[in-house]
Amino acid sequence: MTRLQGKGYSPPGWHIPTDNDWTVLFNFYNGNGFAGKPLQDTIISGFRALTGGVFYLNSTWSFADFAVLFWTSTPWGSTKAISHGLNIYDFSVSLYPSSRANAFPIRCMHD
Repeated sequence: MTRLQGKGYSPPGWHIPTDNDWTVLFNFYNGNGFAGKPLQDTIISGFRALTGGVFYLNSTWSFADFAVLFWTSTPWGSTKAISHGLNIYDFSVSLYPSSRANAFPIRCMHD
């Protein structure tokens, strides 16, 4: 993928979801407190958030087979952006302002 002006790293016709886009999805599944369960189950939502872990500050792999964080395109100050995390034990979805040096997956959204 190539970086496109205003598009981030998403293919043509797609974009990296904003924090508001994620909130709409979470609210469809009764809010942040409950959305983690259906988002990890392909049968319920078709989304299937795989809990493969995260790569922190380009140096440490953590939470393999336990959790995942997804980027939003919403900045949080000059060095961070908002990410959302899910794990297999607590089915809530959390908001994390995270360093942009972290390697988290993205889920693109169709325009």
